[in-house]
Amino acid sequence: MSPSTPPAERPQRADARQNVEQILQVAQDVFADLGYQASIAEVARRSGLGMGTIYRHFPNKTALVEHIAVKVMQESVAEVRQALAEEPATWTAFTRVMRHMVRLRSSQLFPVSRGRAKEPGPELAGIRTQLLAALEDLVVRTQHAGAMRDDVNAYDIVMMLNSIPPRLPDAEDGRPTADLADRYIGVLLDGLRAPGSEPLSVPAPGRREIDRFFRTEYGL
Repeated sequence: MSPSTPPAERPQRADARQNVEQILQVAQDVFADLGYQASIAEVARRSGLGMGTIYRHFPNKTALVEHIAVKVMQESVAEVRQALAEEPATWTAFTRVMRHMVRLRSSQLFPVSRGRAKEPGPELAGIRTQLLAALEDLVVRTQHAGAMRDDVNAYDIVMMLNSIPPRLPDAEDGRPTADLADRYIGVLLDGLRAPGSEPLSVPAPGRREIDRFFRTEYGL
């Protein structure tokens, strides 16, 4: 059984499904607020559910984090497809997806699970492959339209997005900090525009490098 999948494969009762949805939403909010060092106890406290209820659906914190990761990546794949279908130009679709991805990054909704003892489950590995393929399709289409420099690839984009810092903590006086991620994605998008005036000195990364990066950085 994959750690990213709740243990009950049989059809769930309506109240059980509601509990799973509530746990996932609250856990997503907790991790966005506190980072992935936050405890399951805090998820239980905010959700109003007992620890036993949470562990009945998610046997450990890794399982909960992986399930959120699957959910976030599924939403991102859907966003790529929707942007390509709805936007009038591929560059507009590309910028829409990049801003979606950086919002996930700045709100800490891309789960981090370091120190993993086992490889990711097949569901998480599968949706990560789907997301990379969707981003690759988006990049190629944007390049074919002549809007993006042709010496970058989707793996470059992933690495650059991960270089944008997540949301900064709120200021000591309680005021929210400026959304620097939105500022930096603007600079990044400008640098990706065709034709690109600065030559790139080394080759783009490939899937092997991306897999190593995610394994080392995120445990995924």
